[in-house]
Amino acid sequence: MESPVPKQSLSEEAYAEIRRALLRGELEPGQRVSEPVLALRFKTSRSPIREALVRLEHEGFVERLPNGRLRVAALDIGELEQLYVVRGNVEGLAARLATPLLRTVDLEHMGAGVDEMERCVKKRNAAGAIAAGQGFHDVVTRECGNQPLVDVLTSLRARIGRFRAVVASFDDYDPDRVAEHRRILRAFYQRNAEQAEAEMIRHVQRSAAVLVRRLRERSSK
Repeated sequence: MESPVPKQSLSEEAYAEIRRALLRGELEPGQRVSEPVLALRFKTSRSPIREALVRLEHEGFVERLPNGRLRVAALDIGELEQLYVVRGNVEGLAARLATPLLRTVDLEHMGAGVDEMERCVKKRNAAGAIAAGQGFHDVVTRECGNQPLVDVLTSLRARIGRFRAVVASFDDYDPDRVAEHRRILRAFYQRNAEQAEAEMIRHVQRSAAVLVRRLRERSSK
C-alpha cells in the first residue's frame, strides 16, 4: 500500500503551480483568488492551496482585501523600483563576500553561464538569457557564506520574478547585460572584492532601469 503524499509536498506543489500560473499571466492582476476554484483546478484539497497562498501573499504575488478575500496583486512599478534599490546593495554585498570564497570550478561555471547568455541573446531567447543570468547570481549567493543575506536575496528575487517574467515574454533581452556579467566575473578572477561589489551594484541598477522602462512602455500601450 502506497503511503500518502506528505502535506508539505502537496503545499510545495500547489505553491509552484500557482506561482507558475501567475508568472505566465494566466491569473491576471485584480482577478479574485478563490481557494475552492484553485483546489479544483490543481486537483488538490484546500489546505495546501491555503498554505501556498500565504507564501504568495508574503512574496507580493497576491494581496488581501479588507474583507479578507485575496486577489492577484497589480504590477506596481514604484514597488519594483524600491525593491531594486535594496537588491542592488544586497547583491553587491554578496559579491564582495563571495569574492575570496569562489573556487575555480565556480568561476568556470559562471563563465559558461555568461557564454550561454550570449548565445540566448543572439537567438532572441529572453527567457533563456534570464535563466542563465540567474544561474550566475545563484553561484554568488550560494558562495557568499552569509545565510541571513541569502534569505533576504531569496525573498527579493521572488518578489521581482513576476516583473521579470513579463519582460521575458517580450523576447527582447538587453545585450549589455552580458558585458556587465563579464566585468563582474573579471573582478572575481582578480579577487578584487571592492570592484566585484561595484560592478554588481551597477549591473543591478542598469537592469532595474531597463526593466522599469520596458514595463512603462507596456503599460502605456
